[in-house]
Amino acid sequence: MNVQIVTAMIFLPVLAGCEGSSADDTAPMKTVTYYTQHLDEAKAVASRCKLMVDQKLRTLDTGDFQEWQISNEGVNCQTARSVTEAALVRELVLKQSRPVVPVSTPKTSPPPSSAAPAMRYRSDNHKLNVGETLAPV
Repeated sequence: MNVQIVTAMIFLPVLAGCEGSSADDTAPMKTVTYYTQHLDEAKAVASRCKLMVDQKLRTLDTGDFQEWQISNEGVNCQTARSVTEAALVRELVLKQSRPVVPVSTPKTSPPPSSAAPAMRYRSDNHKLNVGETLAPV
């Protein structure tokens, strides 16, 4: 067998494999813990991510978009979005779980007994009209 053909069969797959790597894959993958500790960076990545996903959906076919989603850039994008959403939910829950401090109202004491109206006594001959009640007014 020709030496040049054997050499080409060995090096062509290696060269073709290197061709597929892009700058997206050279970015380090960041974890949930990292983004939780660097929430400002997670918010920045998440805000860019929405635009990036829309742009990738328009420009890439389905297979390439799925490959981008599993690239380091795509994973970082999804991780940052998840951490940002979780932080917002956490803030909302903490805000709702705080006890509401009532506004202090001045204490009022019941009126003196002399201020309460005296109950009127009825005679036995007096019938109760519709407008009359037995409750003090």
